[in-house]
This record gives sequence, C-alpha cells and structure tokens, in this order.
Amino acid sequence: MKKYPVFLLAALLAVASCKTTHTVAINPSGIEVQGHRGDRGHFPENSLEAFRSAVDKGADVIELDVVISGDQKVVVSHEPFMSSEYVSFPNGQPVTREKEKSYNLYHMTYDSIRKFDIGSKGNAHFPEQQKFKAYKPLFTELIDDIEAYTAKHRPNKPIRYNIEIKSGAEQYGKSQPQPDVFVTMVMEIVKKKGIQNRSNIQSFDPTILNVLHKKYPDITIAFLAGDSGLAKNLAKLDFKPQIYSPHYGQVNQALIDSIRKMNLRLIPWTVNDEKDIDKMIELKVDGIITDYPERVLKKL
Repeated sequence: MKKYPVFLLAALLAVASCKTTHTVAINPSGIEVQGHRGDRGHFPENSLEAFRSAVDKGADVIELDVVISGDQKVVVSHEPFMSSEYVSFPNGQPVTREKEKSYNLYHMTYDSIRKFDIGSKGNAHFPEQQKFKAYKPLFTELIDDIEAYTAKHRPNKPIRYNIEIKSGAEQYGKSQPQPDVFVTMVMEIVKKKGIQNRSNIQSFDPTILNVLHKKYPDITIAFLAGDSGLAKNLAKLDFKPQIYSPHYGQVNQALIDSIRKMNLRLIPWTVNDEKDIDKMIELKVDGIITDYPERVLKKL
C-alpha cells in the first residue's frame, strides 16, 4: 500500500468525505434580503422554481402574493386574473390583454387555474428569466415545498415569508372575498403550517391590515405604502405596523430619520438596479425587496 505524508493523507480524507451541497450566500449585514415573487429575475414569478432559487441564493425571505379561487383555495398569484404579460392557455396559446381579465381566478376552480402555464412565454420585462412550463401553486403547496427544500439544502438557515394579500376595496366580492374572510383564510393556513413566527403579512389595502391586526394582533404586519407620505399613509391604519414598505424612490434620509423615531422597520420595494441597491444599503434600510436577490447579497 502506497504511503502518504500525514498532512496529505488528512487532506485526501477530507476531500473524500465531502458531499455536494448548495452554496448559500452569507449575509452578515443585518439588511434583510427578500426575493420578490421568489427569484423573478431568473424564474417564472411566484412559481415553486423561483422560490427554490431564492432559497439557493441565500435570500432571508421569500416575498409572495396570494389570491382566492372560486372554490375557496388560497392561490399564489400576483393578479386575481391570468395576466397577458406571462401566462399561456393550457393549449399553449398566449393569453391576450383583451381576454386576461375575463379569466377571473375568483370565479375559477383551482383545478382549472393550475392548467394555465405561467412560465413558457417568459416575461419581456425580465430577459434573463428562464422559460419552462410552470403553474400557480396553492399557498399550502408552496409552504410544504419550501419548508422541505430549505430543510434539505440549508437546514441552519430557515426561510421567512413575506405574504402579500392582494386586495382593493373596489374588488371586494368581485375578484376577492370580503376582508374578514380573506384574512381568515390566509391566517388559518399560516397557523396550521406553523410559520407565523417566521412570517409577516403585507398589503396596500389598509382595511385588510386593520382587520388583520384586530383578529390576529400577534402577527407582524407590513404596510405597503403609496406616495401620500408617511403621516398620511399611517393615518389610514388603526394601529402602528411593525414594518413600513414604500417604493424605493420615496426613501431618503428624512424618511429614515422619521421611521427610526417611530421605532418602525423600513423595507422598500422593488430594488433591482445596481445604483439603487447601493443607495438603499448606504441609507441602512432594514431590508430590500428585489427581483435579483443575488445582486443585493453580492454587495452585502
């Protein structure tokens, strides 16, 4: 048997014992990185593949959207209809802008929703996005899939969830249930799956958030803010949320100072450009929602 020096033998044994693992970026900055609709820059939005990619890249949080189907299922989708930007019919033909809103998910069963293809067409706004057949998953399916995937590929870094309830007062009863019903349907799943301590709920709709806070006061809430300004926006709520989430273009030092005085966290959306990412890091925001989590993680 050939003899090796002790140090070389140790090195050979170490290499032999290694297993292939996913490389996960380490983020020591304290700035939370949120994968917007998963990893939308590279995968079909709100698909299982997009969320897995965000996990692989090291995102702290996956940001997702939920709507309700006609058979009362919570579905992961940004729109309550089949968007012409990226959805194809089951036969492969692209959904047209003229027809998109006639496919109202609130009037469709989930079995029929699942047959639509959200990945093969691609999205013109994201030229790097991979094209392949994908579907809108159930909220329960997403949680089960990502919990199992994270446990396997990065067991020491559990994922957190930023769940957006897509809601607008003009759509109550048309493309969504009433706020109290919507909130209950989402929160029953969050609690059943045991992710409430790793989740926050966000929405642009203050009514949804007011109902949510009243019924579930322990859940962390993020207010997706319009451009009315901090004071006017917060006046729409019956409580003080833990997180204030404006468009990144509204974020400046004055807003940062005001947010800090109120003891809120500031997490802007959706920050994709390199110079905008640099600015948010320089301003020391608490988190960054981005379609390209690897861009932010690289800088952090």
